[in-house]
Amino acid sequence: MPSPATEPTDWHPEDIKAAVRKTGVTLTALAQRHGLAGSAVRVTLIKPWPRVEAIVAAHLGRRPQDIWPSRYDASGQPLRGRRPGTAQASRSPSSPHRQKRGAR
Repeated sequence: MPSPATEPTDWHPEDIKAAVRKTGVTLTALAQRHGLAGSAVRVTLIKPWPRVEAIVAAHLGRRPQDIWPSRYDASGQPLRGRRPGTAQASRSPSSPHRQKRGAR
């Protein structure tokens, strides 16, 4: 009897870091080669950033949806909005930031 279909899981961040390092490049250097802040690749290990995901995937000879399947739809397009199960800080619309009275 075939097993139930399971959703593919994203690569573990440590696996991505190791794969990049095995090519002789650091995460920081990879980001900087593409004109990004040194922390850009580390950020995309935690939260979606399609532009940087594409850079990492190309460097590893993969497609972004192979590394982060939860972030892409069946056609390979990045998903928009929050992913299920992720916490995201939000501001209450009823309490926007306000300037102190008398400040100019």
